[in-house]
Amino acid sequence: MEEKLQGVVLNSVNYGENDKILSVFTLEKGIISAKIKGVKKAGAKLKFASEPFCFAEFIVLSSADKKSVINASLIDSFYPIREDIKRYFAGGSVLEFIKKFAKDSIVSANAFTLLITALKELAYSDENPESVLTRFFINALSVVGYGLNISANCPKCGKPLDIKPFFEYNIGAFRCEDCKADNGAREINFLTLSAMNKAKKGEPITEREGVFCLRLIDYFLKQKIETEIISLKELIR
Repeated sequence: MEEKLQGVVLNSVNYGENDKILSVFTLEKGIISAKIKGVKKAGAKLKFASEPFCFAEFIVLSSADKKSVINASLIDSFYPIREDIKRYFAGGSVLEFIKKFAKDSIVSANAFTLLITALKELAYSDENPESVLTRFFINALSVVGYGLNISANCPKCGKPLDIKPFFEYNIGAFRCEDCKADNGAREINFLTLSAMNKAKKGEPITEREGVFCLRLIDYFLKQKIETEIISLKELIR
């Protein structure tokens, strides 16, 4: 059976002498794995369709439990992402996150929209990549069930968190010094919390603010979810 699927290539691995296996996040089917033939040959017609960030309409042939990409029409390659190392690592962080958290064959229109929006902003806007990526993570974590509580007030007592906020990774929330847990609470600069609130509202933040926010998100991913986004670590570094 042939079907048309809109999707973004998350990554690919070599298969045999000239083929690759693609991991594609599609709007219609979630993440799928599909072979694409001959793309390692010089001048291969579908070489573009095997590259990360490729957003295309794929013609996928399914037989038994196997899928093959037999044709593709490019929608956007987001090429400018490849021309700037920081935007490249930010874009790689987006792809890695989707790869880790989007479930195979489970459709998520919200996650797909966040992915496309982030890649467009990284490729074509003047906003710094740290700001774009912070906003993506805040929204995407909520979509996959790990939303952060970044209220400017302590969720337990309601006190404003304008002096010494503490982040508790196990609940993904900020609390005041009086309400923080005895273990697992990490003191955070208020400017980081303020920047995360701006990012959640869709407001751009500075590169410096973005780095602070991304360090916190990296810490949360490692401590709470026990996972790491390699491209994120490279961007922060």
